[in-house]
Amino acid sequence: MRRSDVLRQTRTRDRRGRCCGTRALMPDRSVRGAATDSARTLLRRLIEQHGPVLLLLRSGAATPICLPARDFHPADGDVLVTRLPWHTEFWMSEDNYMRFTRDHLTVDVRSEITEDAPTTSLEAIEQSRFVLRVRPLDATEAAAAAAAPPPRTGADRLR
Repeated sequence: MRRSDVLRQTRTRDRRGRCCGTRALMPDRSVRGAATDSARTLLRRLIEQHGPVLLLLRSGAATPICLPARDFHPADGDVLVTRLPWHTEFWMSEDNYMRFTRDHLTVDVRSEITEDAPTTSLEAIEQSRFVLRVRPLDATEAAAAAAAPPPRTGADRLR
């Protein structure tokens, strides 16, 4: 069974607080990445305005940029790190992927725009920018990442 097919379970309770079973939640997208509520809200707005989008962390960049999915032409070494809400793919260059191999990446939003912020990114219109919060994978996440198949690359996407 693929990791993405595994459903997380949560206990449900009746009105008196007694446990009455489990229910499936959203499929586990990835142990490597997530998005905050503010990032999910901004992604939804951008998708409503521009259609499908994706995030890309280019080589040497500190923050990801948001592009219309139709405008992205991955290089062979680009790596698909995770899928965020609403089928939003998060890609990065091979050197960044190697840099973050043992890390969990959380996509967040800052409402400030600085001079070094990429103006070609879709969220700049919203006076915001996507940023990454990085933390080491815990033991469970590291084991799941090690057991997962290798990530897709730009070379795979072109086939």
